[in-house]
Amino acid sequence: MFDSELLKITLTALAIYLIASIPFGYWLGLAFGVDLTKCGSGSTGATNVLRNVGKWQAVLVLVLDALKGFVPVFYLKYYTNYLSDSNIFLALFLLFLPLFAHSKSIYIGFKGGKSSATGLGILFAVNWIVGLSIISIWGITVSISGISSLGSIVAGPLVPLLIWFLKEDLVYIIFGVIAFVFVVLIKHRSNIARLLKGEEYNFKKASKEAS
Repeated sequence: MFDSELLKITLTALAIYLIASIPFGYWLGLAFGVDLTKCGSGSTGATNVLRNVGKWQAVLVLVLDALKGFVPVFYLKYYTNYLSDSNIFLALFLLFLPLFAHSKSIYIGFKGGKSSATGLGILFAVNWIVGLSIISIWGITVSISGISSLGSIVAGPLVPLLIWFLKEDLVYIIFGVIAFVFVVLIKHRSNIARLLKGEEYNFKKASKEAS
C-alpha cells in the first residue's frame, strides 16, 4: 500500500539536502577567480573565503550558510511534527542533515565546508538564545585570539549544555552532542592539529605582517 507519509518525509529530506548543499562560498569564490577547494584549508566556508577572497564576501557567505541551517529546521520545528521526541531517530536525522549536506555538497563532488555557520543557523532555529550565546562566545574568542577555528572549538562543547539549561526537548540535547562531535572533533581535527603545532591561520598576525 502506498505510504504517503513516508513519501512526504523522503521529499522533505531530499529538499533539505539539496538546499543545504548549495555551495555559496565555492560559487562566490569562482566569481572572483578563486577555487576554494584548491587553496587554504580547502573549505568552502566563510573563513576560507575571508582568507582567499575578501571580507564582505566572507560575511555574505557566513549569512547564507547559516540560513541553510536555519530555514529547514525552523520549518521542521514549527510546521511539522518531525522533530518530536516520539520519533527521535527521524528527528536527529533531519536535524543533522543540513550539516552533512553543507560538508558533502552534491554540487561540487561531495566537498564543502566545516558546517560551523550552518550549525549556528540550526541553533537559532532551535532556540535563539542558544544561537546568540554561541555566536557571542565564538566572536569573543576570535576577537581575542585572531583564530576563527578556535572560536568554533571553544563554543562547540557548550551547545548541548546551553540547550539542556534552557529546557529544550531531549532530541535537541542529543543533537547538540552529535553536532559538537561532528563539527568540532571531526570537521576541525586538522585545525586542532595545526593549533597544537602553532601553525593555524591567525588573521591578526597576518594583518600585522601585511602592514
